[in-house]
Amino acid sequence: MKDRITAFIAILLLASLAGVSYWYSQTTRLKKISSPLSREGPDFVVNGVSLTQFDETGRATNRLHASQLMHFAADDHSELLQPRLISLRPNQPQLEARAKSANVESGGERVLLSGDVVVTRAPGRDGSPPMQLRTQQLTAIPDLDRYSTDVAAEIENGDSVVRSIGMDYDNVQRVVKFRSQVRGTLAPTAPGEER
Repeated sequence: MKDRITAFIAILLLASLAGVSYWYSQTTRLKKISSPLSREGPDFVVNGVSLTQFDETGRATNRLHASQLMHFAADDHSELLQPRLISLRPNQPQLEARAKSANVESGGERVLLSGDVVVTRAPGRDGSPPMQLRTQQLTAIPDLDRYSTDVAAEIENGDSVVRSIGMDYDNVQRVVKFRSQVRGTLAPTAPGEER
């Protein structure tokens, strides 16, 4: 009987030791997994990157090129050097935005372009002239093909030039909304021609 009690105590101690060991290994493993990511540097860097976004039918809608992409996992944003964002929507003139740098937020829903931003729209199939927009900062919403800025902007559309502080541009509707301090020179149109 005494041997049985000793064996039972030994088994109980071994089972307790195994349980504590398992608990400790799980606790330290979870701490390693849930440790906060470094905010000091990127988790990866890609040079010479080209990304294409597709719609639900598999058609390319946007293309993004950059000389360098740095991704920061801490807040899931990317920083781009020399970005080029190209709208590839069918039945729309191609639009290309270039800048010195950009931040991509919300999984690509917003692209914040900065530094010598130039947006160029090709001539339309309907005979509409090419357009060029220049500013220092521009927010692009690629899925909606919309662009906006809160700072000074200049748009050349054919022979017309308009400057303003703040602007919203919808490339699908081809509508520009100037916000304030609007000044410009509009070229005359031919009779019956729309502006």
